Amino acid sequence: MASDGKSPTLDRKRSDEKQIGFTAPIDISIIDAPTVLEPSHAAEYVEFLQLKQHFESDPKAYKSLIRRLDFRIIPMLFMYYLLNALDKSNAGNLKIYTFLKDTHMTDHQFNLALTWYFFTYAFLEAPSNMCMRKFGPKLWLSGLVVGWGLVTLGTAWVTSYEGYCAARIMLGFFEAGLFQGGLQDSSIISHCFELTQSSLGCFYTLSCWYVSGELQTRCAYWYSATTVSGAFGGLLAYAVGPLQGHLGLNQWQYLFIIEGSLTIFFGLLGFWLCVDFPESWSSKVFKADEMQFLQLRVKYQDGPIAPDDTFRWGAFWEAVKDWKTYFIASLLAFGGSVPTYSVNYTLATMVKSLGYSSIKAQALTAPPYVFALFCVIAIAIYSDKYRCRARSLQISYAVGTAGIVILWPCLYHQNLAGVAYFALFLVVAGYDMQAPAVGSWLGTNVRSPSKRAAAMGWQSTFGQLLGGTIGANIFVAKDAPTYNSGFIILLVLVMVGGVGATSANWYFLRASNLKKEKIPLEELEGKYTEQQLSEMGEYSPYFRYIL
Repeated sequence: MASDGKSPTLDRKRSDEKQIGFTAPIDISIIDAPTVLEPSHAAEYVEFLQLKQHFESDPKAYKSLIRRLDFRIIPMLFMYYLLNALDKSNAGNLKIYTFLKDTHMTDHQFNLALTWYFFTYAFLEAPSNMCMRKFGPKLWLSGLVVGWGLVTLGTAWVTSYEGYCAARIMLGFFEAGLFQGGLQDSSIISHCFELTQSSLGCFYTLSCWYVSGELQTRCAYWYSATTVSGAFGGLLAYAVGPLQGHLGLNQWQYLFIIEGSLTIFFGLLGFWLCVDFPESWSSKVFKADEMQFLQLRVKYQDGPIAPDDTFRWGAFWEAVKDWKTYFIASLLAFGGSVPTYSVNYTLATMVKSLGYSSIKAQALTAPPYVFALFCVIAIAIYSDKYRCRARSLQISYAVGTAGIVILWPCLYHQNLAGVAYFALFLVVAGYDMQAPAVGSWLGTNVRSPSKRAAAMGWQSTFGQLLGGTIGANIFVAKDAPTYNSGFIILLVLVMVGGVGATSANWYFLRASNLKKEKIPLEELEGKYTEQQLSEMGEYSPYFRYIL
């Protein structure tokens, strides 16, 4: 709000109308930057306003257009994430078969091999995301999917610990640009609790196509692939059981062959079906004016000054120096990665304490995931409708933390298995709910596409390294089965690095908005050129952060 309590947008209408230099039957109330635009940009912006009025004048037609965009963009990204999640389920399923015996590995060597994946994907996420900004999702993401599919297929013929380590390193190299993976626990239910790992490249692609009031909901739709993978992964592992010895191959080899072949197929399909960035993509699904509107609406969602979309490697250092990157990294590390990795051990103990077989324990993880799916979509719709990222995160942390607080004392009393199972619903839902909000919050508050790519990559590297390292080591075997020290550390980190960092990020973003709104409009008139405002990105005096 402006210092006089009025909306600064309304005060700028007349100035904008004069300085843009165009007359058209448009609603200029959304113009929010009194500056002299270059003629080509002014014409493009006026075209956007005219298209906006045309499409938004009919709410049903507008919703239909966005729904068609959803069906064109989300399915392919959903499939990429599903295939990645299936890969992660391999870690638990392999040990059911003869993988360790056939490769002459011990349990300890198997777990060490899994950790090599963590280091390659963590360090390469930011550079890979920058490359995707340069080459586009259609080429870069699809190429990475084909590459990781080839590695998965080749892993079917590893014969030693060293060979499996090499495969995991290569897998991390290719998956770095798509997904934030993690240190996989090798227990049979580990896959079901990889709650907060999100697709970095897919998050970024979605942020380039959807405006701030739509982004988290679309991330939630796409993120639901984790639920599908939980069911499909177990079904696939069961299906290869009877194939032992066929054509001289073992069950685990068929698992790699099937998943690798599926990944390669969909990666190749992605060169045709995967979307590109708005400025370089066209589709026969949309009419010319529809495509033009979809391309321009994200570009001009904050007003007539479009963000600088020039690719610059220097944007990486801008992201590294930006305080917003580290607040979001804290949310990823302490509000997501730490509870996910660390609680794996406790959840495994809890499910085992219910007295069910492994197959029944697998089945018991399905209802919490179905519940979590609805919660993820519900909180995303709420967040987008009211544009309240911080509030949705605090609700998510409250739900997940309540589950932990209930679960902890239940470990002292085996007769409270039903209560512990109820707590499982809250834990899974709470830490699933926060994941799309974390990715979309940074995505909507960094304007420059190059800087956004770098920021999302760096916050992921920083958050995953810190969160994964801590989370995998705070629950130690000597504290079983109650894990008192682990729970204490976990709750402190979630409250400080999750809840606290959310509040701090909200405070500083709000303070920046208030500071900008106190600047007199007369003081800004003619002070900056269009190029200067564009290069400022979110630091422009006309930009307002989403809180």
